[in-house]
Amino acid sequence: MGWGIHSFFCFVLLVTLGHAKDNLPPPLHPAPPTKNVADPLFEKAWHLKEINVAEAWKTTFGRPEITLAVIDSGVDYNHPELANQIKRKETEWPANGHDDDNNGFVDDVIGWDFVRGFYLPMDRTGHGTAMAAIMAGAYHNGIGAAGVCPNCSVMPLRFINWEGLGDTEDAILGMRYAVMEGASVINISFAGEGYDKDLLEAIQFAGRNDVVVVVAAGNDGENLNSSSVYPAKFTEDNMLTVTATTPEHELMEGSNWSSKFVSVGAPGEDIVEPWLKKWDVGSGTSQATAVVAGAVGLVRSVSPDLGAADVVSIIKATVAKQDALKSKVSSSGIIDVAKAVQCARHKNHPCLR
Repeated sequence: MGWGIHSFFCFVLLVTLGHAKDNLPPPLHPAPPTKNVADPLFEKAWHLKEINVAEAWKTTFGRPEITLAVIDSGVDYNHPELANQIKRKETEWPANGHDDDNNGFVDDVIGWDFVRGFYLPMDRTGHGTAMAAIMAGAYHNGIGAAGVCPNCSVMPLRFINWEGLGDTEDAILGMRYAVMEGASVINISFAGEGYDKDLLEAIQFAGRNDVVVVVAAGNDGENLNSSSVYPAKFTEDNMLTVTATTPEHELMEGSNWSSKFVSVGAPGEDIVEPWLKKWDVGSGTSQATAVVAGAVGLVRSVSPDLGAADVVSIIKATVAKQDALKSKVSSSGIIDVAKAVQCARHKNHPCLR
């Protein structure tokens, strides 16, 4: 079904008023960040080298006003890799049981939990926290590795429950919330079977509001030309569909692909990430999508006035071409964020000519 902005907010407000307080931990006050303490797993984060992020960081580490929305299982907002990266809304801080900014969401200090209609989008499965850290984890704080856009902000939006299941309607509500609350990028590391008109309309709504949407191609090992995986198969000009690649610059086994519907490849195998209370590695198009969302954050940081469609075009135009991806990805390559940042910072964007 289609939701107008007014009906969208009224619906969530009614859910919120009927929900009791939870015993989840409140968001911690941001602590002064630790500076210049090497991240112990940084050398294992091969994906950062693969996309040439160190060169991009010579220009920008990102900007806090560039917000990356994570539509996922929530985020451990007190995790030491992310606590200082979480976007906090000053008009709602601290939580007091009132809708201080009159947007229909009571105490939405750091995002929203659309599963329970509650203001604390705590992650119970680990997936959303891992995606957030890949996108924007702290740099040189002496913990783990680092995110692609470590100075960008993260907006946690929960639609996946503790069993790893989620309702597409909740994801759509999360996307609309992200747009209304000023996100620059929306990360969708999920895929499902079947065309969904409301999901398409949510991506189009993001496009009309100049928001880039980055989506996972899926992990079924299929050619999307002959399958029904969405939102991966949508082709809006404000979105990037991402498949996963290996350290050998090849398509990762099990990743979906398509020379028509998949925009770019990005590292997705054995990606260093925090998983619940420990650091580990994870693989999939989810991880690859988070890498690209972080890269989009860097591009938008260096050129905030650049439109969403142009950001998408720059990411695709600056890939490192790979023979192994010629028939697998429409751009035939793996993202190179250093080239993308250099293109974005120059007027008239020469890479698009």
